[in-house]
Amino acid sequence: MNFKKYFHITLICLTASVLMALPVAAKRGTEPLPERALISPAQVTQAIQVENLLNSRENVALPEGESWFKVVKGTIPVIITAPHATRPFREGKRRFSDGGGTAALALALGEQTGASVIYTTYEGPSDPNYYDDNGFKAALADLIQAETPVLLLDIHGSHPFRSYDIDFGTMNGESLLGQPGLLHRLIHRLKEDGIDSLSSNRFAASSHQTITKFAAQAGVPAIQLEINATYVMPSEGNLEAQRFSVLLQALSRFVTDVADGQGN
Repeated sequence: MNFKKYFHITLICLTASVLMALPVAAKRGTEPLPERALISPAQVTQAIQVENLLNSRENVALPEGESWFKVVKGTIPVIITAPHATRPFREGKRRFSDGGGTAALALALGEQTGASVIYTTYEGPSDPNYYDDNGFKAALADLIQAETPVLLLDIHGSHPFRSYDIDFGTMNGESLLGQPGLLHRLIHRLKEDGIDSLSSNRFAASSHQTITKFAAQAGVPAIQLEINATYVMPSEGNLEAQRFSVLLQALSRFVTDVADGQGN
């Protein structure tokens, strides 16, 4: 093959490559811009204060006249629970807590969206995610009856060595009550914010008397979120604080979607 012929073939190939790339470039140019960021440093600072306060109550006796959980009523039909923000009492002994950061996330999510929140404030006499006969579950039942929620999210912390960012516990789909779009919408919102190492039903929330099961039996679609601890310990450092902020943003957008009827 002579040089001139080789040059012509190369030029044709190069031209074809450029023409094929033009539609891709055009498509990229029309992609929607990202949404405006929601979460401020002040919100994370406040969450750190909540986290530290609840963590400081390990081995602290419940003060006389105090409740071991708190209900914060919201303005939209969504409930967020954090039943293991302090150490639960199960089968005759104290178990580890998921950390005060789980309640900090629940409260921040409630403040951002208007969702109702129930979380533990001290080490109580029971485990709300294992037993039904306790004050926490009674308060949850009252809230469900009063508000007729369209969704419950149950927040837990998972070991930092877990390979996932979040594991969704849906009783293998049963707790969605025929609304798989809720989970699909949640996944979409998480991935939009770069949270994409996801798992399904590693902890299915189907054993014992879980909050997810309790809500589903009451007619409320529910999802248990087993969140890698690196997302719910913002006091540990800048990276953890930023991960907390990103997760709060993604969950806030999801909860707002659901409240606006976009989760089905």
